[in-house]
Amino acid sequence: MGRSDSRRRDALRLAVALVAILAATAASSRMLVAAWDDHGLVYHLVHGFGRTMGWGITGVVVFAALFGAVLVVAFALDRDKHVQGLLLVAAIALVFAPTLFVLGRWRIDFLAHPVSAVAGVLVGAVVVGVGASVPPLTDGRTAFPNAARALYAAVAGIAVVGFLERYLSYESPIVVVENTPNIEQVASGALTPLVDIVSVFALVYLMGYFTRYSDVTDVVVSSPDDETVAGFLGGLYDVADRTYGATSLEGGDVLNAARSQQHSLPRITGRVAFQYHPGDGVFVRRREIAYDNIRPVSDSDVRSMSEIAEKRASLGSRLWFEFRRQLLLAAPGFVRSRLRRSGGAHLDRLVRSDAILLLVSVEDVLREYEIEEGSDFDESWVRDRAYLDVYEGLAAACSGASMPDVYVIATDADRALELHRSDSLDSGPFLRFLRTDVLRLGDASRGSVYPVSGIGEDSDGYDDVLALL
Repeated sequence: MGRSDSRRRDALRLAVALVAILAATAASSRMLVAAWDDHGLVYHLVHGFGRTMGWGITGVVVFAALFGAVLVVAFALDRDKHVQGLLLVAAIALVFAPTLFVLGRWRIDFLAHPVSAVAGVLVGAVVVGVGASVPPLTDGRTAFPNAARALYAAVAGIAVVGFLERYLSYESPIVVVENTPNIEQVASGALTPLVDIVSVFALVYLMGYFTRYSDVTDVVVSSPDDETVAGFLGGLYDVADRTYGATSLEGGDVLNAARSQQHSLPRITGRVAFQYHPGDGVFVRRREIAYDNIRPVSDSDVRSMSEIAEKRASLGSRLWFEFRRQLLLAAPGFVRSRLRRSGGAHLDRLVRSDAILLLVSVEDVLREYEIEEGSDFDESWVRDRAYLDVYEGLAAACSGASMPDVYVIATDADRALELHRSDSLDSGPFLRFLRTDVLRLGDASRGSVYPVSGIGEDSDGYDDVLALL
């Protein structure tokens, strides 16, 4: 399946998720109305808040509505969330708001409550403003990460708390002097609790998926040494910039030095990352390529990824894994790090990625001093490299569903090209020679080897790497 087909499939899934969210909201609305009419703790706290602020219950509704509107707008403006953001705005405009009008629920004069309206906008702006990236103050990327978290927390929190308020029997510790009139409850049946719990779980899971989805392909780079990765990132960044107009996110000085110096590559001491957008339109994902400089992949990573792949292969385990993942979306970072499965920063980075690029230098694999110019290829010219076995194991572990795509990138591939006496990196006979005779890879990774060489105008093969991401 092509990248554009995959992108359209993602958009379709988001649309289906939104329809399901609307259906679950409709199913749970009766429960929320009944929970409110039970006059529990939440009911009294909301009324108490309205009285304290001098707004009344109508003012609280205005405050909450404007706060939510700010979250929705920021969510729609987020560059990584623009697809589902537009879907959400369309759903509110075409479905949610007209439904309120038809049911006669939209009877609030917002202009009559200016203080609570301004307060809602200001509080919403503060929430989405923390950690936001807005040009020209940043690299040109617009992002409001807290908008997604707050939207998820609001919807999931209301659903879960409403369910507890409806079915948890307790006496409110707050004494109420005055209540607002009750809302007429919809008749309930024997299956009502089951419908309620299903709708709550659906809202928690679907809203988590809907807000977590990011309109970016996250690519991780791993290499046995910094010089190999510096040369590769320099060449890839150069081609991406010349072709699409790439933007450095971190380590821009390293990227610029690497793309301009073939023989004196910079030393990488921290995270290096850049992004590019290969085309226009709703169905084109932004690509983000990063080298985190933690450590190369290892046998322990292969074992851990194999265990994760086995769990994700089971439908029940996969559903529970995804539900827990969505449930922890709004939790603080230290809570997520304690509750989620974690094998360290490096393993977490691999698991969360969409694609993993494993680098191997052909110059490092070949015994250059033993090569006899003009002679036929001899297997003794090839060194044994243990990390290639790790690459093969990782490719095998990630071959199942819901796992990152794994590709082996052979840098300095022009050295093998000379041995094969070929003139093209993408010729079939040369690729078979590189994969089988030089790198000696197994079935899991043999079909996912991409050769590259050089930096700058003499570079080759980087276009193919950009095309596969």
